[in-house]
Amino acid sequence: MRVTVVPPGELGDTEADLWARFQRSAPDAASPFLSLTFTQVVGRHRGAARVAVIEDGGTITAFLPFERAGTGPALPVGHPMNNLQGFVSSGAPLDARQVIRQAGLRGWRFDNVRAAGDVLRPHHYAGTQVRCPVVDLSGGYPAYASSLSKSLTSEIARRRRALGRQAGPVTLTWDSATPEDDLRRLVDWKSGKYDGTRQLFADPTAWAIVTELAGSASADCAGTVGVLAAGGQPFAVALWLAGPHELAAWFAAYDPGFRRSSPGTMILLLTAEEAASRGLAHIDLGGGQDEYKFRLANSSYPVAGGAVWAYRAEEAARRAYRRFAHRQPTLTTTG
Repeated sequence: MRVTVVPPGELGDTEADLWARFQRSAPDAASPFLSLTFTQVVGRHRGAARVAVIEDGGTITAFLPFERAGTGPALPVGHPMNNLQGFVSSGAPLDARQVIRQAGLRGWRFDNVRAAGDVLRPHHYAGTQVRCPVVDLSGGYPAYASSLSKSLTSEIARRRRALGRQAGPVTLTWDSATPEDDLRRLVDWKSGKYDGTRQLFADPTAWAIVTELAGSASADCAGTVGVLAAGGQPFAVALWLAGPHELAAWFAAYDPGFRRSSPGTMILLLTAEEAASRGLAHIDLGGGQDEYKFRLANSSYPVAGGAVWAYRAEEAARRAYRRFAHRQPTLTTTG
């Protein structure tokens, strides 16, 4: 096996064709977060982005996108904005540790890889496996809607009618004509609720990556900025990434003044209906364990976190440290 590490922008047409072929041949790798477009956009804004090109007998068999992180282990490309990570490969046998070692890395951390994959399964951390909720639209929207709680769909329909009477017709725009303005709304709303969002977008590369991908029309990773409005006033915005057959949730937020109307649930249901009409078979809601996602999901798959270390000694030390840390009692103080 031979591993060559290059910036994403240095991959040529041959590599791009192979990357696309690997994704088509393995449905588990079809996510837009695993696409070459996602990796190359990140690479245009972050100089630490790299791709490990794995060859066997002179034939490329896999790619691993990552970001260098100083003297520590490498991170997923686009971290922490990458919702699904892993190798993009032909399916040929692969030694993940040897790849990391030959790439000159101390290690590679991941927080969301498909737990069913054989290559990274030995490197999962215990206790990190969770279910990733999915909206399965392969049978069409009516079949999906019928799989949900009738009380849920009836309540959202009632709230939509009530909002329509109060503020004007509720409409979904699949892809905003003013995406940058609507993305700023999304970030402002989300930053008002989560410190993590404020910290993320304090990094100018995050905004640059998001806005470029929002405008992407690539077949493997196309951005769409969905806007839910009442009487022409936007009150929820969602940024999705679309692959050939699926839509992946990325960022979403709503005007807190409309929270009683369940804007998050409403925009997802309307987006699912439109996605089904466009031939998209799935909406991947990401590994976050939000309760509302599971109320709206009718399928799921397992994901896990962990790390591949170049040398077994460091892996053993890290595992021992994790076991020790998890066993320590939580200290409390009184007075």
